[in-house]
Amino acid sequence: MDVKIARTAGFCWGVRRTVDKVLAVAADGGRPVVTLGPIIHNPQAVERMRERGVGTVAEVREVAPGTTVVVRTHGAVKPELALARERGLEVVDGTCPYVKYPQAMAQRLSREGYHVVVVGDANHAEVKGVVSFAEGPCTVVKPGAPLPEIKAKKVAVLAQTTCIGEEFERVVGALALRHKEVRAVNTICSDTEERQADARALARGVDAVVVVGGKNSANTRHLAEICREIQPRTWHVETADELDPAWFQGCGVVGLSAGASTPDWVIEGVAARLRGFP
Repeated sequence: MDVKIARTAGFCWGVRRTVDKVLAVAADGGRPVVTLGPIIHNPQAVERMRERGVGTVAEVREVAPGTTVVVRTHGAVKPELALARERGLEVVDGTCPYVKYPQAMAQRLSREGYHVVVVGDANHAEVKGVVSFAEGPCTVVKPGAPLPEIKAKKVAVLAQTTCIGEEFERVVGALALRHKEVRAVNTICSDTEERQADARALARGVDAVVVVGGKNSANTRHLAEICREIQPRTWHVETADELDPAWFQGCGVVGLSAGASTPDWVIEGVAARLRGFP
């Protein structure tokens, strides 16, 4: 079976930058290293980090003195960063620059008197971080969900970096009819937009699609959703072990896309198994 791999499959620039930072700190060997939350949303990559001696903690209070703390790609909530400084811990900031932008805009726009609206998943680490930087009212709108009533004249809209563009547009348009002033700041990562466009093009030209990445990865889930709208025979897997040959009966060409936090070696493993199917 032929496998067509999307040009943008695998680590984005921001994820690769953070992973390289962690590996460099771990290789130094001077002190213990932990990441504040999973460094990226990929269990296989996190496990490889653990094998190299890099631990994971949920909160700064769990960190032992003398430990280096690496802030993950998705950033961290402001109080946790403040606590790390108060404790005198060495902090290596691995936050993706594209994530820092909505953090900075949430702070700036709230200071300017806007009620900040973030289009995204309120339970996602990135969104929690962005909300923590707002210094005034802030509302998170889940993609696809109805808009809550917001009592404010001035509203500023941001997006989770992995948000689907159509959802950001929907929320901005709806708010524009409700409020006197609506300021939209498109904080969707350009890599995300490019990756989603590639996924659409891929899904149109194949008999089935496999999207590879962590089940807790928002950008990977979005890729699977986008592909499934075009090609119903779309599956989201983390590893090659999850593939079922029965899914691909009658398929000549299978498309392969992957989230921004999916390592190359995982993608290659899935591709190799697919090529071995009749």
